[in-house]
Amino acid sequence: MNAIKINQLSYKYSNNDYYSLADISLNIKAHACTGIIGPNGAGKSTFISALCGLLDDYQGTIEYQPMVGSNLLDAVKAQVALVPQEYAFYPQLTVKQNLNYFISLCAKNKSSGQISEQSSEQKSDKALINDIIEQCVLTTVANSRASKLSGGYKRRLNIAIALVKQPTVLFLDEPTVGIDPESRAIIINLLEQFKRQGKTLLFTSHMLDEVEKICDDVIVLREGKAVFNEQNSQENLLLTITFAQGVETKTLPEQYQQLSQQHFQVKLNSAVELNEQLMWLANSAMTITNLNYSANSVDRLYQGKQAELKT
Repeated sequence: MNAIKINQLSYKYSNNDYYSLADISLNIKAHACTGIIGPNGAGKSTFISALCGLLDDYQGTIEYQPMVGSNLLDAVKAQVALVPQEYAFYPQLTVKQNLNYFISLCAKNKSSGQISEQSSEQKSDKALINDIIEQCVLTTVANSRASKLSGGYKRRLNIAIALVKQPTVLFLDEPTVGIDPESRAIIINLLEQFKRQGKTLLFTSHMLDEVEKICDDVIVLREGKAVFNEQNSQENLLLTITFAQGVETKTLPEQYQQLSQQHFQVKLNSAVELNEQLMWLANSAMTITNLNYSANSVDRLYQGKQAELKT
């Protein structure tokens, strides 16, 4: 099931002579975390802005599933919240005051005659705020001014404010930048909670170990181009073999890639293929001095996809 369908998305800023997004077609899975990685200037922020309905005059289509309302902005208002890299709260207000303010912006307009319904809504808002404060581990600073918080607490307040909308799709732009390891671990745990709750997450980070830990899929961006990779597919095994002496490549299976006279590498699509290769090597007459296999890390994926985008 897809949460967002993107077809031939392109965008060029008026003062640029190049496209910041160039003909991107992707499907973003629902109830999963998709990582968006790439070097500075690759188009990550522009990509998020487009998906959040913040750009005019883009080419192509962006469709949320289900498509609430008649256009992209309606769908975004109904389903999406953005956690920006910049702090998006009022520093002079406390944590609770910030949450109360932002939840008031999300509230439906009430007629003056619906007093009892309004009171019930206030109680519901209070319970929601308390739940968010607890979930984001902000209880000890709930009555502290935002300006006095540490960087880790400020990052969590940014996330908490996005949650008052109760979104089904959550964009997080570098939510762990510039914070200590303990706060980073709390935020990573939060994102894993959101996944278990069935939210759809899109997450940008320069910390590839974070992406590897929590993301189900990865989008690699470079110069506005995008390559999509399904992390959960089994196309992730890499077998490396070192022979005792040089071998004739014609005696090896054709998928073996020669790294040097004695070193070879083969990419495998499943554990079954790995077992087949190990059996073949065991039955061969060649002496092996080193053998190892590993899952494709995001770092290796990133390097490979970047090279692919350059071509």
